[in-house]
Amino acid sequence: MLKAKAFPTNHRLYRYPQLINSEMDSKNIYISYQHYSNEIEWEMHEDSEWIYVGADDEFKKEKATELIDSFFEESAIYFITDRRNSALIEKNTAISKIMEAIEEFDPALANADFSKIMEFDKIGVVRKGKRIN
Repeated sequence: MLKAKAFPTNHRLYRYPQLINSEMDSKNIYISYQHYSNEIEWEMHEDSEWIYVGADDEFKKEKATELIDSFFEESAIYFITDRRNSALIEKNTAISKIMEAIEEFDPALANADFSKIMEFDKIGVVRKGKRIN
């Protein structure tokens, strides 16, 4: 598994490196996502922040992959579903993880410092945005 700092560099605990674990577990990934998702300014596309990528058998894998690749420059990103199943993954595996999880969860992706977040919804839409500083 890939390793990442436990908290983003602008987090208050970053000033105390002895308190930061070298690897963030699923629960802390999910908690960080919940915290930072409230600070995201979602990009508008036409008249909505949501982009249709299809649901179930109509899911447009190529379009979703293109959105992920163009939004995240990093090779490793967080895949977030819940407190038990969130992890740091290789970006090239993100679309398969999304397709596996989307029937049960509304999965999300985030970069290492949670400054960029992409949320997928079961109804076949996705939105992406950046944290307001």
